This record gives sequence, C-alpha cells and structure tokens, in this order.
Amino acid sequence: MKKRIISISLIIITLLLCSCARTQTDTPSGMKLASVEAADYYMYVPDSWTVADQDGVTSAYVSIADRSNVTCARYAIKNEAVFTVPADKDENKPDAVVYAENYWTGYTTELEAHLPGYRLLSGPSATVLNGSPAVRCRYTASMSGKDYCFDMVICVRERMFAYILTYTAEADKFDGNLPSFDKIISEFVFQTGVLS
Repeated sequence: MKKRIISISLIIITLLLCSCARTQTDTPSGMKLASVEAADYYMYVPDSWTVADQDGVTSAYVSIADRSNVTCARYAIKNEAVFTVPADKDENKPDAVVYAENYWTGYTTELEAHLPGYRLLSGPSATVLNGSPAVRCRYTASMSGKDYCFDMVICVRERMFAYILTYTAEADKFDGNLPSFDKIISEFVFQTGVLS
C-alpha cells in the first residue's frame, strides 16, 4: 500500500512538472533565438541580425548600418473593453480576432497622440501567430525628422495577454527587410504550459 501511494505521488509530481515544462522547437535553418528564457515564447531572427535585450522586450536589429528592427512584447490586458464582442460580429471571425482588433483600437489612439505624422496604411486584417488568431496592421510616422514604416502583429491569448510583434524600418529600407519579418512571424512559437 505504501509503495502504491509513493508511486501515485511520483506520477502526479511528474505530470505536474511536465505540464509546466517549456518545450523549445528546433531552431529554424538560418535563424537564431532572440527571446530570453524568461519569455513564454520563442522568437527567431536571421543569423546575421544582432539581438538586443531590452528589459523584458525581445529585440533584434539588422546591423549598425541598417537599424531596421523587430521587437516582441507581452502586455497584461487591463482594459475589459478589449473583450467586447459586437452583436453583429461576422460569425466566421474568431472572438480572438475581435479582441486583437479592439486592442489595436486602443493602441492606435496612443500612436496618434505620440507619433508625428501617424497614418494607417492597412489593417487591422486577420492573420495568425503560431496558430492563434491575430491581426496585422501597417502604418507610417515620422521620428527625428525621418519617415518610418511599421508592421505590427497583435495576438490576444487566454483573455489575459496581448503579444505585439513590431517591425520598424526607415521608409526606404522597409521593403528590403519585410521578408525577414514575415519569416520571423512564421517561425514564432508560443511555449505550451507557460502563462505567468
């Protein structure tokens, strides 16, 4: 009886530990891991890019000469309005897309207030991030006298967190690095069993 209790206890402990385990995928060819161990996702960037840890925000840039960059940040959602679903919502649109659109609406208000010359180019349009419903938006703005383009993917998960991937580049360099951002999006992986 005592052996059986110990065996059952060990099985339960093993299951609990396994359910919390982080399982990293294989690093895609030509890419390297940019996210830190504490992040609950894996973001990969091209091997030639430089990873720049920014206090909880995953960040990497192309080079010293080309400061085009990608960041990923996770934000706790504090505004319940994000989860408002209109009564006339398209039945084919997942609620998580509506949540991401609502988050974008609040976020764009901040962009308009703080980025000179902010102008929406496209979106929000439905997309996916590691199989999770998301939205993608593209906009322009000016900073320090230069024109920049931004491409952003917003994913709301577990009705708790918003994940925002942002590609930023000077307007004349934007198209050249856009395929790298598309690859970063396609190789992005949420860790299973890790939401803290």
